[in-house]
Amino acid sequence: MKKILVLATLLILLTGCSISKVDSRSFDSIINTILYKDVDLSNTSYEGYKLYKPRGTMVNEKKEYNLEIRDKKNSYYLYVDIVSYYYKTKATHEIDSNIFYSKNLNYKNNFGYIDITKLDNKKYFLEVMYNYAKIEMIVDEDNLYDAFTNVCYMLSSIKFNDSAIKYKLSHRELETTTEEFNIFKSKKSEDNFLKYVEEFDKYENTTAKDDDVIKTETSD
Repeated sequence: MKKILVLATLLILLTGCSISKVDSRSFDSIINTILYKDVDLSNTSYEGYKLYKPRGTMVNEKKEYNLEIRDKKNSYYLYVDIVSYYYKTKATHEIDSNIFYSKNLNYKNNFGYIDITKLDNKKYFLEVMYNYAKIEMIVDEDNLYDAFTNVCYMLSSIKFNDSAIKYKLSHRELETTTEEFNIFKSKKSEDNFLKYVEEFDKYENTTAKDDDVIKTETSD
């Protein structure tokens, strides 16, 4: 009997890491241990805000306050709403029980939501809005947890520069920010996401690559 128990335990341990079944309880764990923490790290800074960019990622393109960040497998589209942050704009989000995972976020003064929609071919459309910023991406099922972890690190680490934002607002330099992209609205549609990505890629005044990023720390 003991031998059978030991063999069964070993089998679970050996096969557990290869199981790719997505479990929503893991998302809750990542939220509580990473997103709902005051991440005091930053290695990338722009005028108006700074953030922590996880190891293995790089800034590929920049459009105003928005970034495309890449790793070996994924593109993370980050949208930072400076205007809504300055005026402390808030909005509500309705949980959608018809998609794979939907959750409202509320930690201290930060609010937001998570919507994960399952697509075809074991892919997921991931939307996370938090801390007056939003990341959208399409990710393979076997990389969903790692990508979600990176998203939580980035969003929880964003710190705003109030004086820089106030200066730009007073000089009317942020007039179009909220009109171009509404971070409070969930797309829940791959088509809507891809349309915006196409427009992002066509942007003529894009600042590309990490060479244009002000490095503040080398924590990663």
